[in-house]
Amino acid sequence: MEIFKNEIKLSDREKLEEFIGGFPHETSGMSFSSIYMWSREYTYRYEIIDDFLCMAGLGNFKGEEEEPFLFPVLPRGGKCDKDRLAAVLENLIGRFRKEGKPFVMRLIPAKLREIYEAALPERFIFIDDRSNYDYLYRVSDLAELKGKAFHGKKNHLNRFNCEYGSSCEVVPMSSALTEEALDLVKRINDGKEVSRCERILLEGESLMLEKALPDFEKIGLEGVALRIGGKLQGFAFGGPLGKDTIVEHVEKANIAYNGIYQKLNNEFCRSLGDRYEFVNREEDMGLEGLRKSKNSYRPVRLIEKCIALLDGDEEAMERYGKPY
Repeated sequence: MEIFKNEIKLSDREKLEEFIGGFPHETSGMSFSSIYMWSREYTYRYEIIDDFLCMAGLGNFKGEEEEPFLFPVLPRGGKCDKDRLAAVLENLIGRFRKEGKPFVMRLIPAKLREIYEAALPERFIFIDDRSNYDYLYRVSDLAELKGKAFHGKKNHLNRFNCEYGSSCEVVPMSSALTEEALDLVKRINDGKEVSRCERILLEGESLMLEKALPDFEKIGLEGVALRIGGKLQGFAFGGPLGKDTIVEHVEKANIAYNGIYQKLNNEFCRSLGDRYEFVNREEDMGLEGLRKSKNSYRPVRLIEKCIALLDGDEEAMERYGKPY
C-alpha cells in the first residue's frame, strides 16, 4: 500500500531541497541523496500538503510484514506554523486510519519532536530509536588522526601504507566506476558469513548501488576509490546534508588488505578539504560490531532519534517498544 502518490525522482531534487535543506534536522536518512538512493527498496513516496513535505515508505523493521511509516514532516524553508502543522498531522493520521494501519513516524530528531508535541499536545508517545542514532564526526579529526585517541587508527593506516602504498592509487569515485564497484561489492558479500538479517541488509544495499552509481554525479554524490595493483578494492562516497555536513552513505572494501578501511575513511575525509566541518557516518542499525567500529572513531556526538506513535495505540507500542 502507498500513503502518497509521487515517486522520488532526480528531477525532484531542487523542489525537495526547499524542505530537506530548510530545517536543521541533521538526520542522515533525510538527505536528498539518501532518500533518492533508497526510494526503490523502501517504496518512498511523497506529497506536499499545505507547504509541508510529507514522505512515507514501507519497512519491515521488526522482521515482520512490511508496514507503512512516515518520515518527519518538514516545513518549506524551515518556517513552521503550529496550526497548519497540526492540520497536516491530523490529515496524515486520518490516512493511516483509512488504510487500517497504525500511525508510525520514524527518524524524528529532538528538535522536531518538540515541534510535534506543541502542535498536537498529548496525541503522541515517543519511543527511543537507538539503532538509528547517527554518528557525527569532525572531518578534520578523521582526515588528520592526531593525538592519542586516534593512535590505533593511525597505526593501521601506517601499516597499510607501508605494505600497499606503492601499489595503491586513490582516485575520485564516479559513475564511470559503476561496473567495477558492483563487482567488488559482489566479491565482498559472497565471502561473508552473516546472519539472515544482515544478509537482507546487504542484498538491499546491492540493489541500491545498482540504481545509484550510474547517476552518481546527478545525485550530488562525491567520494574516493582505491585501486591496488590496478584493481578496485575499496570505495566510499556520500552526499551533502545542510551547509556544513556530508553524510557518508557507503564504505566498502576488501578486508584481505590489512588497514584498508582506515585508509579508505582517511582518504575520503582528506578529499573533503575544508568544504565540510562534519561527516555524518549514519547509524549502526543495532549491529554490535558496527556500533563498536563507529564509536572507535570518536564521534563528537550522537544525533538521537525517536519513533512517534499515537497515544493509546497498544498494538503499535507492543511492536515498537515502550515510551520514554
